[in-house]
Amino acid sequence: MENKRALIAGGSGLVGKHLCDLLTKENQYEAIFSLVRKHSKKPPNNLTEIIVNFDDLEKTELGSTVQEAYCCLGTTMKKAGSKDAFYKVDFEYVLAFAEYALKNGASKFLLITSMGADPHSLFYYNQVKGKIEKAISKLAFDGIHIFRPSMLLGNRQESRFGESIGKTVFNIFDPIIPANYKGIEGEQVAKGMLVQAKKDTKGVHIHESGAIRKMA
Repeated sequence: MENKRALIAGGSGLVGKHLCDLLTKENQYEAIFSLVRKHSKKPPNNLTEIIVNFDDLEKTELGSTVQEAYCCLGTTMKKAGSKDAFYKVDFEYVLAFAEYALKNGASKFLLITSMGADPHSLFYYNQVKGKIEKAISKLAFDGIHIFRPSMLLGNRQESRFGESIGKTVFNIFDPIIPANYKGIEGEQVAKGMLVQAKKDTKGVHIHESGAIRKMA
């Protein structure tokens, strides 16, 4: 389908930046809307940044319908500062964005969660990821793609001490680590999302980290 329009949340993050870059280079997209808290320095001409407050997202006028929505929103327990703050970003904001995308015409929704996402997990982080997967899966999109990457690799704006240690461990033991547990580049996840977006698949599809690595 030519002349598609896409909507992105979390476009300033590790995966989101790569995704925005990939989408702006695809000829089939006539417009790409990125919901942000502040403008970047030099966005491409075919990417429109819209300043939003995710607490009042429904008040934002998009001014156009879209066919696809990509959600790269997410934080960490440390950065959020509390369980409540983490839940607000990784569940409430994600769900609000999905409902907003549906309202604005999106028939396809692509979401990044995490390896180990499970609403019944003993770990709060994985619980929330599992709960948002379940909530999104109930929405009336024609196609839903959920991506569960393992540790994301790449250059972030902020430093994450735990991840730097994890990257070192992954590099040392990479040959013997199972595919779903190997670290994965943020760009690779973004490419996987675009690969799945181009397919006319219906229903809910979950993509584990090992499978994402093989997509592009």
